[in-house]
Amino acid sequence: MVAVDLPDEVLARMNRQLEARHKNEQRGYLGASAIGAECERRIWNSFHWVSKEKMEARSIKAIEDGHHSEEVMSKRLKMVEGVLLDTHNENGHQHGFEDGHLRGHLDGLIEGVGKEPHKTHIWEHKCVNIEKFNKMSRAKIEHGEEKALENWDIQYYAQAQVYMHHFQLEWHYMTICTPGSRDETSCLTAYNADAANYYCKERPQRIINADKPPPKISESASWYLCKMCPHSDNCHDEKLPQINCRTCVYSTPLPDGKWMCGLHTKTITVDEQKAACEKHLFIPHLMPGQQTDAGDDWIEYTLDNGKIIRNENAKIKTISAGSG
Repeated sequence: MVAVDLPDEVLARMNRQLEARHKNEQRGYLGASAIGAECERRIWNSFHWVSKEKMEARSIKAIEDGHHSEEVMSKRLKMVEGVLLDTHNENGHQHGFEDGHLRGHLDGLIEGVGKEPHKTHIWEHKCVNIEKFNKMSRAKIEHGEEKALENWDIQYYAQAQVYMHHFQLEWHYMTICTPGSRDETSCLTAYNADAANYYCKERPQRIINADKPPPKISESASWYLCKMCPHSDNCHDEKLPQINCRTCVYSTPLPDGKWMCGLHTKTITVDEQKAACEKHLFIPHLMPGQQTDAGDDWIEYTLDNGKIIRNENAKIKTISAGSG
């Protein structure tokens, strides 16, 4: 007989409470941790708050495990003679930078590590599953330590280059551990000016200045990156985007990190962007179907099944039911 682990209702309720209480706030900026994502459309959609990710209990626990692991590793590194680790600035805040819409906060600054221990390094810590942990060990053997991060996780590599660029440092020192912080390894990465320029300037500006979503990374919703993306239903189905100023045709990101409303001719705060106004009109490229008619303050779309919908005054209404 095969043993079956029956669900525990108490633990199920616990997980539901964890999900209900978790506040997955959408960032008001383009994060350094996200700029290296393979799909530019995903980055653009997140920047424009197209949809809000509903985080499951398992993912919330993984984030909590990561925060705890970072604290544990920080305390352990500080025990090592000759290692100087600074996780906060003189004001008690995380070290960070702001460059228009691109911003980031790093885990710390460290000395006493790497090939040039007298130099300050960026310090980042990651807690990963055992499979990914073992992949890092193989990457260091196959590619050499300084190329390991780029071949192990391009998103972490991009983040490292962005931080080194903005803090004008030559080295990035990453510690990596398994859940529970029982096994650990490290990875040393050098500054690469070309990569830093791409992830700090070229790619962010292309995404920020784009008035429509970049091309899909795949036309199939079953593609593994699409299956994991919170915006998949917006790209591959007829899910409508969220109503906020960033999905509105009248709003524009400005070079200084602010947003402008062209209808009301004023800059709009993050709270105003979240609330939107009664004149909200979706960016046409975010809508399902084809634009077939428009007026001064409304746009009509025809879906694949012949259904016609109208976007007007922050609302969607059906004009014709079509054949569906």
